[in-house]
Amino acid sequence: MKKIYVPLTVMLFLFLSYSCCEKNKVEGTWELVSAKWYYPDSSMAEFPNSEYDREVKIIGKTHFLFIRQDTTNKELYFSGGGTYTFEENKYTETLNLLSWEGDMGSVATYDCEFRDSMWIVTGPVGEGDKLPSWKLHEEWKKIE
Repeated sequence: MKKIYVPLTVMLFLFLSYSCCEKNKVEGTWELVSAKWYYPDSSMAEFPNSEYDREVKIIGKTHFLFIRQDTTNKELYFSGGGTYTFEENKYTETLNLLSWEGDMGSVATYDCEFRDSMWIVTGPVGEGDKLPSWKLHEEWKKIE
């Protein structure tokens, strides 16, 4: 009889652990589909720059990681990551890991909207000392 209780107890624990810790909307793997970045000098950049650009963001319970790569030659453009919070359609990133100089520790908060498998992120970047002030509009598709 004890042999039955142990597996049942483990299964019950796993079920309760999973159901009590539901994922938030941003958790998962996302691919950048399109983006526009508006700079202080009124210039604008768009993504993708070519059909070979690919950017992916992986978001866990408390941390995120992103990477952009040229898919033809596997050249890494940049990567980074850090911690995040997500509350009431506000997503805040703190950059703690970067492949470039200067932005370590910067914090940015974005407005979020979800449509089907799309995550739309908009807002200002660089309101503090770490980054120049600019705005973004990014559209991410969830990778299943």
